Amino acid sequence: MRKLLISVAAATATLAAVPAAAQYRDHNPGWNQRGPSRPAVNNLLRQLDQVENRITRSQQRRAISPREAMSLRREANQIRTRLAFASRGGLSGREFANLQVNVNRLEQRLRFERQDRDGRRG
Repeated sequence: MRKLLISVAAATATLAAVPAAAQYRDHNPGWNQRGPSRPAVNNLLRQLDQVENRITRSQQRRAISPREAMSLRREANQIRTRLAFASRGGLSGREFANLQVNVNRLEQRLRFERQDRDGRRG
C-alpha cells in the first residue's frame, strides 16, 4: 500500500510539472522548428485579402485611379503566387519573413497612392 501511494504521488508530481515545462518550450507560438506555423501563414493570407479589399474600395471611391489599382492588384497577385510556390516545398522562416515584408510594403504603397491625390501612378 505504501509503495502504491509513493508511486501515485510521484506520478501526480510529474504530471503537474509537464504544463510548466511546456510553457517555456514554445517561446514563439507562430513558428515551428522549420518555419512558420499554419495559423501564421493564414494570418498572412488574411492580411493580403484585406489589402485587396482596400484596393477595391479605394478605386470605387476614386481615391486611386484604375491604373494604380491594377498595379497594386498585380503586386498582390505576385505575392500570392510566390507564397503558393514557396509553400509547396515547405515555407522557410526567411521566405515567410520576406513575404510579410512584401505585404507590408504593399499596404504602405496603397496608403501612399491614396494620399498623392494625382489620379496617376507613382
